[in-house]
Amino acid sequence: MRIPAFFLAAVLAWLLLAVPATAAPKAWVVRDGDTEITLFGTIHALPKGTEWLSPAVAQRLDTADTLVLEAVLPDDPQALMPLIARVGMRPGLKPLAQRVPADALPKLTAAAVAAGVPMATLDRMESWLAAVTLGDAALAGIGVSSDSGVEPVLTARVKKRGRPVIGLETVEEQLHFFDGLSQADQTAMLLSTIDEVATAKANMASVTGLWQAGDVDAIARDFDTETRGSPLLRQRLLVGRNTRWADWIVGLMRQPGKTFIAVGAGHLGGPDGLLALLRARGLAVEAVG
Repeated sequence: MRIPAFFLAAVLAWLLLAVPATAAPKAWVVRDGDTEITLFGTIHALPKGTEWLSPAVAQRLDTADTLVLEAVLPDDPQALMPLIARVGMRPGLKPLAQRVPADALPKLTAAAVAAGVPMATLDRMESWLAAVTLGDAALAGIGVSSDSGVEPVLTARVKKRGRPVIGLETVEEQLHFFDGLSQADQTAMLLSTIDEVATAKANMASVTGLWQAGDVDAIARDFDTETRGSPLLRQRLLVGRNTRWADWIVGLMRQPGKTFIAVGAGHLGGPDGLLALLRARGLAVEAVG
């Protein structure tokens, strides 16, 4: 079984789409007399060879003391397999086909066939992990990979300069955001994923354009639409995390230095996004790049 990179789950399959070579997405900066924090919205999976890093964003990254990501993955993603299996797989689960409504079964079957993952393998997964696995396979099918996403590029560039890379969360914490969902919420996530599998390619141009234009509010509206049927999922994946991160950034402003923070683009915009939360805490947020 090919375990998908966890970051594919972090903003869900509908935000993880390809970006053309001309893309130069924006960043935002929060600063005072001795502190500068750059906020950059990422896409976690891209086609190999995609060029997206603008000179302005690269300059901010290269002069930062520290790179902060949602979580730091090991150099070998296969090292995560025991953890993912421990959290997301267990014996005695109902077959996955019995965890979805009957009218969703054809889409589930088609997604499993397209992914090349036997239903017997999916049956051993919690519904959220099955959703991530099928979503990852759909992205791979259109030539999109987390190996070519934004985070690996940022990480390699920063490590080359001998600067530290830290995470706002651990991978295990992130996995438990999903594992702690009710079965109803996990099913909602699975149903949304198998719907998006069929339309991933058609959605590319729209989401790509939003990221390229720096329209993080529109990306946030898309996320709201997708999670409307599951308030707990939205709270766990977006609202609660954004609130904790905003508080952490406020504390970071008390320390001198330059920090580059890169999180999924879906976390920045909207009334519950990081930009709004930081402004509500009295910080001035300026678009750059």
